[in-house]
Amino acid sequence: MAFYLCPNNDVCATADSTNVHKHNVSIGVSLGTNGLGLELAKTSPYKKIFWRVGTTYLQYHRLFDVNLNTKSTINIESDLKFNQIFLATQFYPFKKVSFHLIGGVSYLYNFNVSAFVDTNTGISFEGVEVNAEDFGEISVKVDWNKFVPFVGFGFGRVIPKRRLSFNGEIGCYYMGSPKIISEYFGILDTTNADELIPIIERNIKDYSYLPFINFKVRYRIGN
Repeated sequence: MAFYLCPNNDVCATADSTNVHKHNVSIGVSLGTNGLGLELAKTSPYKKIFWRVGTTYLQYHRLFDVNLNTKSTINIESDLKFNQIFLATQFYPFKKVSFHLIGGVSYLYNFNVSAFVDTNTGISFEGVEVNAEDFGEISVKVDWNKFVPFVGFGFGRVIPKRRLSFNGEIGCYYMGSPKIISEYFGILDTTNADELIPIIERNIKDYSYLPFINFKVRYRIGN
């Protein structure tokens, strides 16, 4: 603890409040297209710029059946995971407005978009007869970069003036060009599926952007 003597109380008060501002931090929870999130924010030496570090978790798994007819059912197991750790900078261009710009980078430590297909009944459809063993199994996964930059904008104070603040943000990740990873045996062994994958990748190479929208509640720590 330090004590200061100052003949001008106004100057001392200004210096003290500036020092407190520079050491303010907040914690926040978020909910949005990125899933559930937790983050820590801190002021920087530049009063219009703030730093953030955090993580989000999103997982969706579903098993559903496609009934071709009363005798034929295809099983599809889908899986989506979007788990990240991110570092971001938040810039407030206007002094009295909570509008801000966002830029950062994420590490997708567990990111998965995949589907697994098989059948227990086999297929009997429009003259095509394939038993379950001959149909086999098909596994398809779409993969993007592990490190992805993002930009966006939002409204709300990253360090609340009071204890709580509510924020909203919209932005977009640059994911890189998607890659298709497939494994199969059975019915696709008799096709040219391996030759089609590079063609599909070329057709979807521009699907490199992933938008997001998140809503947050922040709590200020300290004075």
